[in-house]
Amino acid sequence: MYKSIFILNRYCLYLICAAMKNKILYLLLLFIVTVWVAKPYQAVAQECTGYYLLTNDAEYELLNYDRKDKLTGRVHYKVTSVNSSPTKTEATIHSKIYDNKGKLTTEGDYTVSCQNGSILIDMKSMVNPDMLQAYKNMEVKMQGDQMDYPSSLETGQQLKDGTFTIDVMDKDSGQPLSSIVMNITGRKVGDKESINVPAGAYSAFKINQDMEMRTKAMGMNMPATRIQTVEYFVPGVGMVRSESYRNGKLLSYSVLNKVSK
Repeated sequence: MYKSIFILNRYCLYLICAAMKNKILYLLLLFIVTVWVAKPYQAVAQECTGYYLLTNDAEYELLNYDRKDKLTGRVHYKVTSVNSSPTKTEATIHSKIYDNKGKLTTEGDYTVSCQNGSILIDMKSMVNPDMLQAYKNMEVKMQGDQMDYPSSLETGQQLKDGTFTIDVMDKDSGQPLSSIVMNITGRKVGDKESINVPAGAYSAFKINQDMEMRTKAMGMNMPATRIQTVEYFVPGVGMVRSESYRNGKLLSYSVLNKVSK
């Protein structure tokens, strides 16, 4: 009996590690893109109105490329509802992710809120459902901070860090199988730069941040995955270009293709 349990645990560990090996970088990069897209909700002087993705039926689209400038896909976002009160505005955004051939791969909804001149984004609402397919027969719990984006940006400004955790357990026994912890740190606002993207020409703040993902499976710590990111952010519009690096080498980038409201 004990031998069977040991073999089963080794088999589960093999499946989890194999899934993570193929999914971990994809999840991290996709997470980056999703976080960046959420940022158009920047509010000025505690005003939520007038910003693209806080307006009903507003649309926002990103094109994703690899380091060799090859199109890898696109992400389309549309605001499906906006609810406002004197102290808070909350929007529901429907996202659709397409591959490089234009085939829809996944879609889903998430919400963001604007309160006291800041945008609050629940990090767990940004997880791509495709990532969870590796754990479809397991119990998954997610929890994380709300990413806080202040009402104005200034060169040299340090933005708040964020942490997000995914715990995977066996459905029948409740035994912990793996835990994934993502930390976003070093979020610092740089100088403004002029930048051209398919959606137009902008004057954007350059923002740097570090992302680290640590995974523990069946009590074993896996090597951490670390990525450095650079984004070009325009208040009132959001991210117009983003770049992902590992060890100083470009991995991928995204550009704003179109935005409308």
